[in-house]
Amino acid sequence: MTIDGVDSSDRTAPDVSFEDLLAMTPESMREVFPPTRWQLGKLWALDLKVEPVEVADLLWMFDLPLWPLNGERFKLTPNQVAATPMNFRPHYERVMNADLDFPIHLVAYRGRLVVLDGVHRLLKAHFLRRRWIEAKIATAAQLLECVPTD
Repeated sequence: MTIDGVDSSDRTAPDVSFEDLLAMTPESMREVFPPTRWQLGKLWALDLKVEPVEVADLLWMFDLPLWPLNGERFKLTPNQVAATPMNFRPHYERVMNADLDFPIHLVAYRGRLVVLDGVHRLLKAHFLRRRWIEAKIATAAQLLECVPTD
């Protein structure tokens, strides 16, 4: 299955343990994401209803270094891509090619919604000045169902 033009294998961290990935994650992101190792395919497989979420409620995430740059994780924020899209052409193209018919995935964590999958789609919705985006919202307990079994 592909979403936003990238298959699930492009979203993994090969040769990096979960512990190493957590260690290299900036503090700003460790504060907002659950410290749970989860698999994207299992997240997609959860039986979650689709519901509208206000785009404005998720814009705070655009300040986080969510995306890689030049092969290094956690170097680029969605706001940087929005400000100068031609400087970050691969991400901008992925944003513009994102399929808004596919809902984003969120988790309720520490009193707010956090995007687990779909930031490129969220940025496209913001570019298009959409007020709402379709989303599937998992609880922290449901996210634990997405832990790898290996």
